[in-house]
Amino acid sequence: MASLREVLSDMLSDRLGSRPAAAYRIVEIVIVVGGLMAMMMATTDRLGPGGRDWALRFIAGGMICQAADWAMRLWLAPASFPQLTHHKARLRWLHSLPSLVGIVAVVPMALGALIDWSPDGAPLCAVLWVLRFAHYSRGMSMLFDVLAREREAVLGVLFAFVALLLFSSVLGYLVERDVQPDKFGSVPHALWWAIVTLTTTGYGDVVPQTTFGRMLGGLMMIAGIIVFGLLAGILATGFSLEVRRREFLRNWDLVKHVPMFRDLGPGTIADLAALLRPREVPPRAVLWRRGDRGSTMYFIVSGEVAILIEPPLRLAAGDFFGELALLNNRPRNATVVTTQTCQLLELDIADFRALASKTPDLMRSIEREGERRLASERAGNPGSAGLPAA
Repeated sequence: MASLREVLSDMLSDRLGSRPAAAYRIVEIVIVVGGLMAMMMATTDRLGPGGRDWALRFIAGGMICQAADWAMRLWLAPASFPQLTHHKARLRWLHSLPSLVGIVAVVPMALGALIDWSPDGAPLCAVLWVLRFAHYSRGMSMLFDVLAREREAVLGVLFAFVALLLFSSVLGYLVERDVQPDKFGSVPHALWWAIVTLTTTGYGDVVPQTTFGRMLGGLMMIAGIIVFGLLAGILATGFSLEVRRREFLRNWDLVKHVPMFRDLGPGTIADLAALLRPREVPPRAVLWRRGDRGSTMYFIVSGEVAILIEPPLRLAAGDFFGELALLNNRPRNATVVTTQTCQLLELDIADFRALASKTPDLMRSIEREGERRLASERAGNPGSAGLPAA
């Protein structure tokens, strides 16, 4: 049972570095995309009765697979909340986004199947399957966080939009009802015109004829541009702040994993997190070649790089390289190649100089290491006094 749990956990993991997880993701994409295509094709006459039956069977199989996926994730939920009992962990997971998405993808179709399993019935609920990608998308979780953080400003803009919509529909009804009773004969009729005008869509099916009606329509267009401009500005600012917040937190976690930074205070780590940029580099990638102009240095969080000198030397997690080119403003003295997937922290030359003024103690240790490596290089024995700086 324990081995089965481990296999399923690895398969259902969100880590793309896991081969079973990547394979499972591909199968999930095939089921969702295939189900959507089957749902759409079943509503046409191109498949014929036999093809339509196969499309409906594929949709039914996809629904069963997604129900099984939801059940497996519920069973494995205690592993995600080790501090809770199994019962409480599963209750916690039931309120999570993956659980809610799974329920929405399966339950409406299953209930609809009891009533109508024709192409125009329950299989149309396959359109809800696209929501399964929501819990894999960082952008969706970011959108929810932004809306939660900016909810007061967003609700204020939405309130202004609804108020303008109601006022303009009532005014349009009063101004145009005698001239166009078929299109403005009631407030609900005028509401359609108000929606089309305030959103600046302008279908042209309903157009005011009176002078006051046209003036009202022009003011509504301007008001709509202002309202949607405000909403776009709020969301854009919220997204920008959320991206920077997430990058800062990620950089903070990465900086703490570098041994050289572990003894630094929170203020210094915050400065480093703001300056360092994470990079994930695949194996056998050339970071730079001998003679290149140096503008960056790197700290290794995980992985390994090779310094192509004689004999070749390797740098592992916790080491840094590239500082000599920044300290002495000279070309690279060796080619650097990754030997495995590396998580690096990149420091640009401009940020390097800013860091020198903010954290002199850290820079002195980097300079001492650079001087030691430079002296070793001049002595012609790079391996005896540490790793080269490249």
